[in-house]
Amino acid sequence: MSEAFADVHLRRADLRVGVQRMAWGKLDGIPPTDILNPRDYHDPLVEDFEERKIGIPAVLGTYYLPDVPRLALAGVRATLVYVPLAVAPRLGVVEERWFPQSLVPPRRIVVSAATLTRAGLPTDTPLVLPVTLETENHRPPRHLDAGGLALRLGGTAGESDWDLYHYTGPETGPDLDLRPELQLVSLTPLHARVVSRLRQAHDAIHMTGADWAMPIAGFTVRAEAAWLDDRPYLRRSSDLTSQSALAGLPLKRIALELLKRHRAAVPLGTLFPSFDTVEWGAGADYFWRGYRPLLQVNQIAFLERTPPLVVSDPETRLVASVRKQYLAERMEVEVRGVWAFERQAWFVFPRLSYRVRDDLRLRVGYLAIGGPQLSLIGQFRDNDEFVLDARYSF
Repeated sequence: MSEAFADVHLRRADLRVGVQRMAWGKLDGIPPTDILNPRDYHDPLVEDFEERKIGIPAVLGTYYLPDVPRLALAGVRATLVYVPLAVAPRLGVVEERWFPQSLVPPRRIVVSAATLTRAGLPTDTPLVLPVTLETENHRPPRHLDAGGLALRLGGTAGESDWDLYHYTGPETGPDLDLRPELQLVSLTPLHARVVSRLRQAHDAIHMTGADWAMPIAGFTVRAEAAWLDDRPYLRRSSDLTSQSALAGLPLKRIALELLKRHRAAVPLGTLFPSFDTVEWGAGADYFWRGYRPLLQVNQIAFLERTPPLVVSDPETRLVASVRKQYLAERMEVEVRGVWAFERQAWFVFPRLSYRVRDDLRLRVGYLAIGGPQLSLIGQFRDNDEFVLDARYSF
């Protein structure tokens, strides 16, 4: 269920209670401030951003303030959102084609003879550990302090449209714990295996941001920025299993627990460490002879030192699209794409939509993806696909 709510309208205030999807921010694609709703990541590039939002239980109240003519302020409104219960995003499982390859560990780990000797298991040969990756569901805690609170203040100043935002609550993007376990199969000869389990983690973040939009010489110009405190970002899972990382583990304790219980937890480290960042973007679109081109720059800038991550530091992306409608607006042709400068990763998605009736839309397109394997976009480079869908609305 995406949305189901009840509205109460007063002269200067509105109240909405129920399952809701909120739209924050003004940039195209994924605005930095639009973090209230979790999303479905089973098809992250083909489905539109707004369509992937998951409804959350919320109480939303809006108060409409009087205009201030001497400051050219009009339509000023203050919105308070209370989210009593956290809702997790929907993530793919290992078998799905859109499961992030950056999460997949190597199929086997080789532990050197020297490392085994330091662990109290003297041997002349390295130990080869086959690795199995599993996913398991872990819903957010069902108590009220796991929810969130958000505030939005917005309005117009002359021809400008502006908003200020703050959010404190659960992380609504991907956030996972990696829990590897070493299992002893036989002692003589020494044979063991690793079973790694991915489960959803639930961390709290803080976001303070602002956006602005204004028509200038026929262009619609937009800008947006958000400061994010303690937001999780994905590490490269292969770095957690490198020889240097394995050498830094408490090997003797792991070996003793393995001999005693035939299984031992392996503390590889945090897969999604948290950092303070600034995410910002600016762009413009223009309407010319039926065409609507858009050009936009987005960037993630880290405010502290980080280990190697799937996103670079900084991560700068160029977003471009162009749309045009034909046949009395029943057919639309659109091309959109993203280029990540630092990792040279990209995707391009041309598509054609045709509205057969007001309640029936057909769409065909082709998604092309490229870039290095260890990048946010490039990890899906084997997922080029033709897309054909039909939507019936009622």
